[in-house]
Amino acid sequence: MFSFYCRSAVRIADGFDKAFEYLKSLSAERDAEEVLWQTRRKKVVRFAIPPEYAPGNPPDYQVVWKFYGEKRFFRYLFRPSLAFREWNGYKLAEDCGIPVAKVLAAAENRRGVRLKDSIFVTEFLRCTGDGDDFRCGGCRVQERELAMEFTRKNLLLLVKLHRAGLVHGGFTPRNELYILKPDGSGQPGDRMDVVWIDLATCRKVPWLLRRYLQRKELAVFLEQMDFPPETIAELRQFYLAAMAR
Repeated sequence: MFSFYCRSAVRIADGFDKAFEYLKSLSAERDAEEVLWQTRRKKVVRFAIPPEYAPGNPPDYQVVWKFYGEKRFFRYLFRPSLAFREWNGYKLAEDCGIPVAKVLAAAENRRGVRLKDSIFVTEFLRCTGDGDDFRCGGCRVQERELAMEFTRKNLLLLVKLHRAGLVHGGFTPRNELYILKPDGSGQPGDRMDVVWIDLATCRKVPWLLRRYLQRKELAVFLEQMDFPPETIAELRQFYLAAMAR
């Protein structure tokens, strides 16, 4: 549970306790299979967990371990850490019927009321790409039909979120994953499944701000997909029509 005043707080999904204790003994620098993302205050790595610690004892169980380092005193003084906000954001999206990565654990360390750092753990999704693959410089930049399918499917999920009075807060191509269906199993318009990640900023907003923030994140996502203006206008109408249904 989240606590303002304890030195640490932990929330662990059912069956993940042994794996979490094992992960706490690892070093991101020494033991990570891969560094997925790193900034000054955030590091995301992939860890492999031996079968004897993994839930259900699968032979190749891997997780994404996200570390948040927070040095600003007042920002999270009386607020949940990013890890606990992300746990809540995943739950909000999942309740809307949006596919998300499986959440395994969240934890934070405090010194009195001051947040030192927090961690967030999800299952690692294999064989995925993200929306940046369809942008300039991406490995699928020429596959415009696939880019349109990726965008339309994500817009339909965004409609579910917005109808519930929520905003994503980080709705960018990088934060939406896709998994291509096996060769020959998908039909045109249904050749992939999409999954959302990075939901620390997903939240309910006051109705006075809701429409503005929802339209803004729609516009940012469409612009970042590098579509021409006429395609952006078409996709905006697609979103509005889905909202009106």
